[in-house]
This record gives sequence, C-alpha cells and structure tokens, in this order.
Amino acid sequence: MTRMDAPENTRVAVIGSGISGLSAAWFATQAGARVVLYEADDRLGGHADTHVVAEGSRELAIDTGFIVHNRHTYPVLCRLFDELGVQTQPSEMSLSVHDVATGLEWAGAKGRRGLFPEPRRVLDVGHWRMLAEIPRFHRAARRLLASPPEAGDPTLDEFLDRHRFSDRLRRHFIRALVAAVWSCDPEIAGRYPARHLFAFLANHGMLAVFGSPRWRTVVGGSHDYVRRIAKELPDIRVSTPVTGIEEDVDGVTVLDAGGGRERFDRVVVATHPRQALAMLSAPTPAQREVLAAMPYSPNPALLHTDESLLPRSDGAQAAWNLRLPSSPDGRVTVTYDMTRLQRLPTARRYLVTLGGEDLVDPATVIARMDYEHPVYTAETVAAQRRLPEIDTDRIVFAGAYHGWGFHEDGARSGAEAVRRLGLGAPAPAARAPEVFRTTVGHRRTQPFTRSFEQRSSTWVVDIDQQAARQAGQSRWRRVTGGTIESRDHLGDPKATLRQNLAAFLARNGLELGDATVRLMAHPRAFGFCFNPISVWWCTTPDGTALATVVEVHNTYGDRHAYLFDGGTETERRVDKAMYVSPFHGVEGSYRVSAPVPTDALDVRVELDLPHGGAFQASIRGRRTSGHRRAAVSGLVDRLAITAHGLVLWARRLPIHPRPTHHQEGVR
Repeated sequence: MTRMDAPENTRVAVIGSGISGLSAAWFATQAGARVVLYEADDRLGGHADTHVVAEGSRELAIDTGFIVHNRHTYPVLCRLFDELGVQTQPSEMSLSVHDVATGLEWAGAKGRRGLFPEPRRVLDVGHWRMLAEIPRFHRAARRLLASPPEAGDPTLDEFLDRHRFSDRLRRHFIRALVAAVWSCDPEIAGRYPARHLFAFLANHGMLAVFGSPRWRTVVGGSHDYVRRIAKELPDIRVSTPVTGIEEDVDGVTVLDAGGGRERFDRVVVATHPRQALAMLSAPTPAQREVLAAMPYSPNPALLHTDESLLPRSDGAQAAWNLRLPSSPDGRVTVTYDMTRLQRLPTARRYLVTLGGEDLVDPATVIARMDYEHPVYTAETVAAQRRLPEIDTDRIVFAGAYHGWGFHEDGARSGAEAVRRLGLGAPAPAARAPEVFRTTVGHRRTQPFTRSFEQRSSTWVVDIDQQAARQAGQSRWRRVTGGTIESRDHLGDPKATLRQNLAAFLARNGLELGDATVRLMAHPRAFGFCFNPISVWWCTTPDGTALATVVEVHNTYGDRHAYLFDGGTETERRVDKAMYVSPFHGVEGSYRVSAPVPTDALDVRVELDLPHGGAFQASIRGRRTSGHRRAAVSGLVDRLAITAHGLVLWARRLPIHPRPTHHQEGVR
C-alpha cells in the first residue's frame, strides 16, 4: 500500500462507527493521522450487525443489517475488504411476493418454478400480462434516465400513472421491488423521485431482465471486517456519545457525555444527519437547512425462525420475501432468508423480518434490533446536492445519506471525507485483471448466411490499478503474463492510458477528472496484441456513468474510437467511420450495446447496411479466474478470424477496396 502522509501529528476525531466512520477512520489512519473513534453505542459497526447463534455444538454468525454487496457497484467497500483480507462468498438474490389479499405468490430469479409456483398461475392471464409488462417498465425507466433532468421530474407514482402501468404490476412488482431494496413501505416508495430510484436500479443491473451483478456476503458475518478495522485503530471509545462540536480558528473541541473535552485538528462527523446537527454547537445556516432536510425512518427488525412469514409454495420462497397485507391499512413486511443469503450450514431457516413484529411468533424470536434508513423525497434529493456546502475547513460530514443509503455509499463517503480534509488516501493495492471466459461471434446475412464462433478470454482492468500492478512486475513477467499498454490503444504511445483517454474526452467536450476507468481488452503478450474491439467504461466517483468509448481496430493497424456519453440506453447508434474488414466498405451505421460488465460481459455491435442486410459481432462471457491463460487469446483469435476470412474469400464474398483512414485524435 502506498501511503500519503498526513501533516505530522494531525489528530482526527471520527464520530460514529458505522461503515462511514469506519471507512474514514481506516483511510485517515493509513494516511498517517492519529485517529480517535467515538461511538455512542456499546459496539462498533452500525448496520454491520452480526449475531452469533448457538446451534448444537456449533455457532452460526448471522447478519441482520448489512447483508450483501457486489464487486461491480461496491468498489470502495471491496477495496476495504481487499486491503483487510476479508473473505466473501456468492449469495442468492431471489425476490418473492406474497399477496395475502389475493393469494398470489411468485418469485423472480428462480426460473419457471418461481414465476409459476402453483399450477393455477399458469392459467392466470393477469399474471402473464404483468410479466409481459416488466420489460416495458424497464424500457420506460431507461428512457427517463436518458432524458435531461427537469424541475418537474416525476415521483414513482406519477411516472407509473404517466405510462399507464397496471395496478397488478405496481403492487406485485414495482413497489415490491423498491420497498424490498430500500426497506420502506410501498406507499412511501411511491413518493420517491423516479429518476433517483431508477439511477440506482440501473447502476445495479436491475433495469433489465438479465445482467444483474453476482451478489456476495462476508464469510463469517460482517463483524469480521469491523474487527479487522478495529485492530488497526489505537484509540476507540465506545459508549461515549458526543454532545458538542466547537470549531475555532485553531482547531475543533469535541465534548462527550462523560464530561470530556478534547482538541483535534480535524473532525469527521459520520452519524445520521439529525444527530450531526444536534452535535454542532454553532451550525451554519446551510448546515441547518441541509441536515434537517434528510429524514430517516425507523425500521425495527427481528431475527427469528418463524417460517410462516415465508410464502406457502416452496417454489416461491426466496432470499428476499415481500408480504403484502390483506387490508389497505396493513403493513408490508420484508423477510430475509439468512440461511439462503449467507449459505448457512443448517437446515433451519434463520429469518430477519422488517415491519412485522405482530406477525412473528414471540417464541421464535432470537434478537430484536432497531435500525433506521434514509427516506428519499424531492426535498431530500435537493438537499443532497447541497452537501458540499456544509463542510468547513476542519469539519466534514460522511454517511450513507450522501448516496443511495447503502453500505457502499457509506464507505465511499468516509473515504471522500478524508480526502476533503486534505489528508489524501492511500493508493489501492494493485489487483489482478478480471478475466472473462468469452465466446466471440460473427454472423452475416448477406449475400449468404454464415456464422462463426470462437471460444476466447479477455481482460477487464481498472487502468490505474493495472498500471500500478505492471510497474511492480519483472520484464519477464510482463512479457509472458500480459500487459495493457498505451501503444495498443488510442492516443500517444508515450503517454499513459489515462492521459490519452482524458485528452480524447476533452476534445469531445468531456472532462475525465478522477473518474474510474475500466477497459475491456486483450493484453499484449509475447510481443503481440490483437484487439478487434476494446471498450472503455468511465464512471464518476458517485457512480454516475460519464462515458463509454468503443475502440475498433482492424488488421491493417488502423483504429477508430466511438464516443457515447453517459446514459442508460441499452443500445446506441452511430455512423460507421472506418474500414474494418475487406468484406465491408465504410457505409452503414452501427448499433452498439456495451453495458458495464458485472459477472457477465455482453458487448454487441450490429452493422446495418443501406442496401439491406446486416452483420453482427458479439463478445459474451462470464467472469472466471486465472489471468495468465487469457494472455495469448488475442493471438488465437487473430488466427481464427483470419481462417474464417479465408473461408469467406473462397466462397467469393465480394472484396471492398480499402480507403485511407485518417486517425487524427485517436493515434
């Protein structure tokens, strides 16, 4: 790990030990600051809440707050886990709906058995119509995200009214999904800003039937990462509520409930907004307005074994189970099956239920917890945009309310708080490339039909981490193991990948800034590199898609980059601008689909020709392990594509003359 040292003897108080405070304390400590961590409760962790349950001669560690994450949309949290050596495992993420009033039960992500858990549901026309409406909802939500934000952006209910979605889809899918994800009542969910909700769902692969990331849980419970961070912090003060924060020109005084007064150079306030506001001895007008505009709702939770909270049908029982009440004034409950989610080695179903205390058999209750979650309204979202206004030179704020209210938002806000204090943050440890075992496919329909498939592998790398990784390798390791190099991509071969991409975006009116960049490409190995297509995905620190760059290479050494700015459209159209194959000219247009990879990779390019016909190319696959075997895939692909070209030539497919390609701004 590379350290960015804080000024000598810098003392930092971190108030609150949820993920935001733990993240801030960790990064500040790694930067060289002397950190004191305050916590009002008698334990650390906040929503990282693990209960150890004895079952016979063994103990089970069961999470009841923070449960799941994924590698794609939780990068800061995963960085923490990597640095700490935290082990994770795949989790099941199915969702069921049980409507007590109608008897309807169904589940997503469980295949046909979940969609039709009862034979009568196969003959239910309304159920079929609801399932058919789901893709239409996804498309409408993506169109809203692709449109410019407006002052009158709709709430979720207004959006559903505008598009005339059926009551059944609203009740049994959309509101159920939002209520389960945000742990809130569906009626409250209906007042959430639609754009804000859809941005989260799109970012997490939930605005498509396929393509969601693979979710994971912490092996041994989330308290494992809490303990690992705590071991690195020399001064932790639990059961010590902070009652006052006083800032002056020389520093900050922190007052606690025990009468203590202590001076610090910097303070990170990592509590809920209303708690933060109450601590400030002299809040500014902006601090009052912003922090007061961010309400939280209480969510009592029960850890229990009462299986009556699950759907009756085995096929409908899922990891997340939503129960809709029989009466309009009844409360919706969400029950998490922790045995499924954490892969607990037991036949007993350990469950966590939110909002159903009166429904759970008291004899089955193991523990009761009181949690709180952010409530999102138009006013909340407006206040979020003003959060940069409330920091001072010595006091900064962190919390999941800086984002969508999830663990990653807390981890990211803690890291950002340390950066805003001028302490820097340690560079992440270099990680090996993500490897995807893929199938490369070509299909043409004119003048005859011909298909080609080739098994392959490709890398997806964070360009900054890959550069750090390569810098520490021997020459022999770089030659044989594979490298990602500037000379094989757009821009100046002597500049870095980031510098070249930043220059390319700047010429097109976009600023790369400190965006994270992931690149799909074959590596250079044994002196050879071949990339018919490479894709750059640029994501801002808050998770917003900045741009996608699709770079096309031909076998003559030419290349061209197509820029698609941020948005959530699944397919983009652009005029063809380069001679790629001797069997095609430069006329026509491309339809490009290149969603950010999760555990699945799916890049598709379709060439539409003005005289009819089309050509499709695709790279599809799933994440695997072992990056070395992917190093020579470019050479194998080159040989296979050349052999395929010879077959087309032998069948007398017409050859198009190659024009001169101008590569200014690309090479």
